[in-house]
Formats: sequence, C-alpha cells, structure tokens
Amino acid sequence: MEISVREGFREIVKRDGKRVGFNARKITGAIAKAGRATGEFQEDTAKILTIKVLSLAGQLELGDTPAVEQIQDIVEEVLLASPYKKTAKAYILYREQRKGVRQITSKFNVDLVDQYLSRSDW
Repeated sequence: MEISVREGFREIVKRDGKRVGFNARKITGAIAKAGRATGEFQEDTAKILTIKVLSLAGQLELGDTPAVEQIQDIVEEVLLASPYKKTAKAYILYREQRKGVRQITSKFNVDLVDQYLSRSDW
C-alpha cells in the first residue's frame, strides 16, 4: 500500500528550525515501531493510521510546512482515537522521554561551552 502525501506538505520544519522534505514513511515508521513495541499491530495497520494522520493534518490549519511537533501531536490524537490504547500510551511516553533527553543534552552542551569559555588557563 503506497501512501500519498497531501499536495501542500512538501516540507516539514524540524526542531532545530531546518526545513527538510516531508516523508510520510517516517510517520509510518514511528507508528509501526510503537505498535511492534506493544505487540498491538504491525506495518499494515501503521500505514492505515498514517493515512488518518495525513487526513487530519490536511483538515487542520497547519500551513504548507508543518512542524514536527504538530505532526507528532496529530499522531497522538489518531492513536488515542484508535483501539490501540497501549500503543498510544507508549508513543506519548516515548515522546516525553525524548524531550527530557533533548533538554538534558542541551543543558549539558551549554554547560560544557560555558566551562570552556570561562577557563583561565588559555
């Protein structure tokens, strides 16, 4: 089953602000990974759920270039509305964990740069 992309979504804005090509297969991959982790479904169901995500995204006022977070929010909505509650919970928890890791990594990198810049033994 091939997934068609809404005409307007040619790009997506990543967290760092970069614009990259919109790839619906990445949505399918994330959904399938969550479904496999919970044992609730495989790739075929993930493709169907991806179509629902793209359909809902097309109905919302996201503009021509949605942000990654907007698409992930829609994935959450679609999973919560589906019969796959364990997968919805796993997906939401995974996103929260990744957010925490990004925050820690960002703070760690800033602290390292600050330490480097404040060294007096240059």
